[in-house]
Amino acid sequence: MARPETSSPDTSTLSQQAYSLLHHDILVGALAAGSKLRIDALKTRYGIGPTPLREALSRLAADGFVESEENKGFSIPPLSLSELRDVTDQRKLVECTALRRAIERMDDDYEARVVGAYHKLKRLDETLATSDDEALARWEERHRAFHRALIEGAGSRWLSKFQSVLYDQADRYRRLYFRSARLPPQVATDHQEILDATLDRDAERACALLDRHIERVFEIASKSPVFTQALCD
Repeated sequence: MARPETSSPDTSTLSQQAYSLLHHDILVGALAAGSKLRIDALKTRYGIGPTPLREALSRLAADGFVESEENKGFSIPPLSLSELRDVTDQRKLVECTALRRAIERMDDDYEARVVGAYHKLKRLDETLATSDDEALARWEERHRAFHRALIEGAGSRWLSKFQSVLYDQADRYRRLYFRSARLPPQVATDHQEILDATLDRDAERACALLDRHIERVFEIASKSPVFTQALCD
């Protein structure tokens, strides 16, 4: 997967670039769960100075992607089934609340955005029958865009922010088990059913389907051989 580029000498810009690079590498597993994040090693890895790196690590800690302990520095949280259980439950709560509100406020623009995001995602579903990492990266982007489109109609900046953080936390686990198993066919079916219920303005059904769809992240992760040892609390 391509990383964000680094180029600007401005401190605030470097901090954002450091955040993007670290965030990316944590999500895709390039920086291993449970590992220490040493400033000297990160300086060498990214070519960015210690001040913007520390700022980026503090932001990542606030979003739950990094742990910070006084006098012990920063580290990546270990994988944990109990953590994923909590992330899954809270993600369902936030996304279903937002989707219900979006359906209540539905207009033509919202409908067009959701349908457009779905069709872009659908075009890539079949490519995931292969082990094409580039296709998987494109699918991940479009999958994220579809879930974002579903909830943006709620018109809540905070719901969108919470959804983004929780989605990323779930994504950290999903990307790991995708290494050993590609997309289950039920996931593509879920997207179609969620779209149909949303366009029918059936909030109860849409939210039930979305709840089930998000739960699959936990179900598949808990059964994946990737997590057999790593996710034992």
